[in-house]
Amino acid sequence: MIPIGVWQELKVDRIKSHGAYLTLQQGTENEDMDVLLPKKEVGARMKPGDTVMAFVYRDSDERKIATLRKPKIVVGEAAVLRVKDITRIGAFLDWGLEKDLLLPFAEQNGKVKKGQEVFVRLYVDKSDRLAASQKIEQDDAAGSHKKHGGIADNTEKKIPC
Repeated sequence: MIPIGVWQELKVDRIKSHGAYLTLQQGTENEDMDVLLPKKEVGARMKPGDTVMAFVYRDSDERKIATLRKPKIVVGEAAVLRVKDITRIGAFLDWGLEKDLLLPFAEQNGKVKKGQEVFVRLYVDKSDRLAASQKIEQDDAAGSHKKHGGIADNTEKKIPC
């Protein structure tokens, strides 16, 4: 199974009209062992057998999808992200990818507002989806984020958890 939320070296297995299918180096051709890299990210010189560094996450239909674009945060890190929207399930954060990152209400340290920058960590939830949390167990190297109630002071960027 291809893990989500981390950078990994994947092999181009096959190229179709809608994109390239990437596999783990030792992967086999089945739907749990490959992931689509959308056509818009497939380079003109990419061919089967090539290896690429890709980030895997879930699209809006909950399918695993690969990208070559760099997210602002990966699993195991904490970073400052901007709130793009608030909905009935939580806040959505800009993390540099097409699909915004959910910060569920249960993972917030108080009410957040659209446009606010918040200090969060990225984790994989029990449904195998990526989500953000302001509940960070360890103090960061720049000082405790708790001093700010989980609100960014623009001096904190990426910190391993």
